[in-house]
Amino acid sequence: MTLRRARLAAALVAVATPQLAAAESHKLLVLQSEGKTDAATRTRIDAAIFKLARAAEPQAAAGELTYTDAATAVGCRPDSDRCKSEVLGMLGVDEIVTTTIVARPGGLEIEVRRSARGGSTRDARMLLATGAAPDKLDGIAPLFGESQVAEPPPAAHRASIPGGDTTSPPALLPGPTAAPPAPGAVPFEPPAPPALDGRTARQRYELAGMLGGGTMIALGVVLWARAASVQRDIDNAPATTRDDLAHLHDLESKGDLYAGVGNGLAIAGLVLGGVATYFYARDLRASRTAAARVMPTVLDRGAGLVLTFGATP
Repeated sequence: MTLRRARLAAALVAVATPQLAAAESHKLLVLQSEGKTDAATRTRIDAAIFKLARAAEPQAAAGELTYTDAATAVGCRPDSDRCKSEVLGMLGVDEIVTTTIVARPGGLEIEVRRSARGGSTRDARMLLATGAAPDKLDGIAPLFGESQVAEPPPAAHRASIPGGDTTSPPALLPGPTAAPPAPGAVPFEPPAPPALDGRTARQRYELAGMLGGGTMIALGVVLWARAASVQRDIDNAPATTRDDLAHLHDLESKGDLYAGVGNGLAIAGLVLGGVATYFYARDLRASRTAAARVMPTVLDRGAGLVLTFGATP
């Protein structure tokens, strides 16, 4: 990985964890939601999820990037369990909260996951009906504790025993317990897992360069074949009259054009394909051997985290 990409990843981490530098207890980071919906709705949903997380974990912090952004900075596939562990290590937190929003008939399907160190994962899913307030996430609240959904139970009732000692404290009778809220009975189909190929945008450009180079070489070979065909026509063409000589001159010009363009395409294809192949192999090897380390540091306006990359032995 180049120095520029490493600095970009470090900047992403510094922006994503603005409140975790001073945390001493359980560190929970709520990442931004992902999905094709308008920015205003996503912002309100993110704020509601962060409010639930903050009520359960006072040290919770709101990130300013998505889980896919963090996985790209690390250089791993977002859908793998190993990638979650690497992202947790890069961010220097104990647990992350990720949100996926998918448009469904009748509303928005919201899936929230809590991924902790050690590979444990809990999730909750609900369908936010069309027209409902984006911050009414009763189906997600149990993921952060049922206290966010149900009203606190009423105080215990006191009752005295008839004929008993009036000086002793009255017996305590438990009050009625609040029933947990029933989840919304809205049927929906579970979303299909995203089709991720694990390649970065730079690797896709390199693959396109390799394909383009191969295509140019193939076109060069075709033009060479045309030039060879024209050369056979030149060898068999008569050269006795003025018209024959003019026709022969035209054939030679056509053959030179085919050969020249074929040579140019073949050379350019070799250069483009070779350079793209070299960078693709280098980036692929670097993505497999790069290791991320997060170190605390003191900045001009406070403390933060610095992400550095180096090859694993």
